[in-house]
Amino acid sequence: MKKFYLIIWLCIILCSCSANNIPTSTNPNIQIPPNTSVAFVDLNGNFYPENWNTQIGPYKKTSSLYLTAKKNNIAYILTNFETKKLAEYHQNVLNKKRVFIFVHGYNNDAAKTKRNYDLLRTKINLDPIQDEIIEFYWDGLVSKDPIGSAKIWFYATGYSQMAGEFGLRKILNEIHNKDIFIISHSRGASVVLSSLSNPPYNDDFRRDTEKLGIAVDNKIPLSENTNRIVCIMLAPAIGEIDFTKQSDNEAYRTFSSQLKNIHITINKDDIVLKKFVGLQRKLNPTTLGYDKKAYNNLKSTYNFFTVDNFDGQNSHSFDVYINNPKFQQMVETYIKNR
Repeated sequence: MKKFYLIIWLCIILCSCSANNIPTSTNPNIQIPPNTSVAFVDLNGNFYPENWNTQIGPYKKTSSLYLTAKKNNIAYILTNFETKKLAEYHQNVLNKKRVFIFVHGYNNDAAKTKRNYDLLRTKINLDPIQDEIIEFYWDGLVSKDPIGSAKIWFYATGYSQMAGEFGLRKILNEIHNKDIFIISHSRGASVVLSSLSNPPYNDDFRRDTEKLGIAVDNKIPLSENTNRIVCIMLAPAIGEIDFTKQSDNEAYRTFSSQLKNIHITINKDDIVLKKFVGLQRKLNPTTLGYDKKAYNNLKSTYNFFTVDNFDGQNSHSFDVYINNPKFQQMVETYIKNR
């Protein structure tokens, strides 16, 4: 009987509507004075070039920049633009002391994400001269109904890994000898982890992606640039499997010594994380942000883990986590005191 209801539930999910998180601007990857850089990547981790909607066209909103450009024999446009933008990111942070990187979760459009990023910056004592902010946007898909949000979860898990591995990691490799603070929400934690080392892809996602001619294995690792990286993960929608190796799901991944701390929240009352716990084998786990057992298991392997308990907050929303007084305490401890 339980299996029957699971099948019905999955059928309903597959009939729900969803859309890609794409830029509303024709030139999203810009510098905003005095100290903000915007990085917007598509579902494969490619940076949106200038006039992307016409230059890469005819572009379908459900497609990838790379596949469309490859079909039209203009993949060089993406490569050239990426080279240009990475050089700009490098220059923008060159004389800065600290770099803050904001990473949103799944089921967020650009407008909603921007509002949360603006709220986030009000909670941090930023120095416009010494600090640089990088607002990172990725394709975590968007759904307007609760059932649709479950449908997009499977794909968003894979896209989050590609966004980190092929997008955010390239930005990190342009930063040298800085204090880097990465603040993520929900599945954005996967983007962050995937930027730090190669992630374990779901076998079905890997096969589907490689059939399209897109390889998910990146041979360019995180550069050892003597940075000091602190990650604050609000409502991390990841599990122990996200820390394992692709080749051996029983063995944990290794991380650069640049990673000094991962501070997470655990909240057994988070209604979104709780929704996926019972189906974690099918839909990827969210136990790290929900169940302290997952944290304890990882803590025994990684000494960079610390935690705050957010039990009692039944919302998963990014802004609610940001406005929680406990988050301000985290800022005081892990950012202002460094």
